[in-house]
Amino acid sequence: MTRYHAGMNIIFRYLEICFFKASPADVISSHWIMKLTLLAYFMIGVAISRIDQSWDISLFSSLTDLLMMILFTWLLLRLRGFDPRFQQTVTALAGAGSCLGIIGIPVVYFFKQVSVNEPSQLSGLAMLMMIGLMLWSLMVTAHIFRTSLEIKPSSAVLLTISYTILSLIMVGLVVSGIA
Repeated sequence: MTRYHAGMNIIFRYLEICFFKASPADVISSHWIMKLTLLAYFMIGVAISRIDQSWDISLFSSLTDLLMMILFTWLLLRLRGFDPRFQQTVTALAGAGSCLGIIGIPVVYFFKQVSVNEPSQLSGLAMLMMIGLMLWSLMVTAHIFRTSLEIKPSSAVLLTISYTILSLIMVGLVVSGIA
């Protein structure tokens, strides 16, 4: 198998996770792939943030988001006694997040463009697209937490909401200069 095919198989696995057809257990457990996927996640986060933020804010907010994802996942897996699942879970979160982020770049850009202009039907469409993308992202994260932690869907949703709120607070504190 060529490197191209192996890379495409990895990307398709992340897409399968986004469509709830695979779980983190289906991701290759590789330190190298995890690092590469985390780098992609970070770079896509910076690209999305750069649509309406400065370089400094984009870099710090994306780095904070990345560290929060890693630390929160590590803590959850550690508390449940599933430490060996860390690499696959973080890789799945970053890979699925990267796929959703690539989809999100044009959506966020469209939202930014129409929100600058007067309210119109396009701004309603842009808002609906943003909400849909955010809900999809939350559902994918809950799916990953549910399968990695072997918990009920309702518990996974609560953890996902807690993680998202905590991450947003930390990013806000870092960007504001308080943290």
